[in-house]
Amino acid sequence: MKTKILLTLITIIVISFSGCERVKQVIAPDAPAPDAVSTVKIGVIQPSGYYTGFVQGAELARTQINARGGVLSKQIEFIVMDNQGTRSVPDAAESVRIAKTLIEQEEIVAILGPIFSNNSIEVGPIVQQLQRPIIPGSAGDHVTAAGDFVFLVVPTTSTHGAVIAQFAIDPSELGATTAATIRQTESAYTESLTEAFEENFRELGGKIVASEAYQVGDNTFDAQLTNIKAAAPDVIYIAGIIPDIHFLMAQAREIGIQATFLGSGSWDESLKLFGTLTDNAPLEGAYFTADFSPEVPSAEPFAQAYTALSMTPPDSAAASGYDAMYLLAIAMEEAQTLNPTAVRDALSNITNYKGATFISHYNANRHPIKSVVINTIRDGQIALYKVVDP
Repeated sequence: MKTKILLTLITIIVISFSGCERVKQVIAPDAPAPDAVSTVKIGVIQPSGYYTGFVQGAELARTQINARGGVLSKQIEFIVMDNQGTRSVPDAAESVRIAKTLIEQEEIVAILGPIFSNNSIEVGPIVQQLQRPIIPGSAGDHVTAAGDFVFLVVPTTSTHGAVIAQFAIDPSELGATTAATIRQTESAYTESLTEAFEENFRELGGKIVASEAYQVGDNTFDAQLTNIKAAAPDVIYIAGIIPDIHFLMAQAREIGIQATFLGSGSWDESLKLFGTLTDNAPLEGAYFTADFSPEVPSAEPFAQAYTALSMTPPDSAAASGYDAMYLLAIAMEEAQTLNPTAVRDALSNITNYKGATFISHYNANRHPIKSVVINTIRDGQIALYKVVDP
């Protein structure tokens, strides 16, 4: 591993701290040269109501790194900004405004986040124009299309869709021959997931017998489920977010649909997954792809440290935030400068990263080459089913 930072990554440091730093209010009048600053300022774009493990995982990494001397002998400072506020979902326009503020006023050297692909796609051109490396917690294939300052830390939506399609049709697994899909509309993430699943399922010899859609926030799905029931699929791929997916699965079972439910990493938020319905029986036996599982042996050191910090086990978002911060730190140390272009180049060349997850390398699109896990819901808990290597 070509880095100084990661040599002691597996050494767990149990830390007591008050949580993520709040948004800083001081605006510097002039931007100093990157290496002349006293701290390394990193912006974090985090929605207040979704996947908050991302910023918590990043904070764990930040504190561990600082405890070992920081980056380039400088302490890392977070400037955390909320791109959701009172909105039902994070906002792309607000994400763009925050990115500009972080770069132009707060003088950050890099950005972690946003989470939702729609937001990350809009932020991409900003960081590309202003030349700051960004590692979102998003999976959309098109997130990195803005340019070479944008890197993913999680497997892409096309990867997730392909893995779960193969799993569904594999005779030694579900052995499905027919599938229905239902997706949330106006989402780059869910649209890409659905497209990838349907394309791969067909290529493997399966048949898509129904393809339905709904809008975010819907909690009744009578028309869509009536069509799906009539098509009698073996499996139903649900590309949506919590809590929509709960109501959908519950109503499907109520009308007698017995197909196996399949999903993606957006399901991997345990407290919300099991805290929405009064009876979680409709979730039992479902499978979903994810970016991380605390049950993978190599993830144990991170899982122990995160649980000690947060009093809850880590999820995929937490692992993504943790790895994103460490990847930035590795790149800065490898570059031996905070110059954004040099940090970008060093990020591109990272290989065999071992943290909460393992990243073999980055491809030409700055997508990480890494494993996908398939989780199942068993006895009211998320359980690792298998790991699928790239």
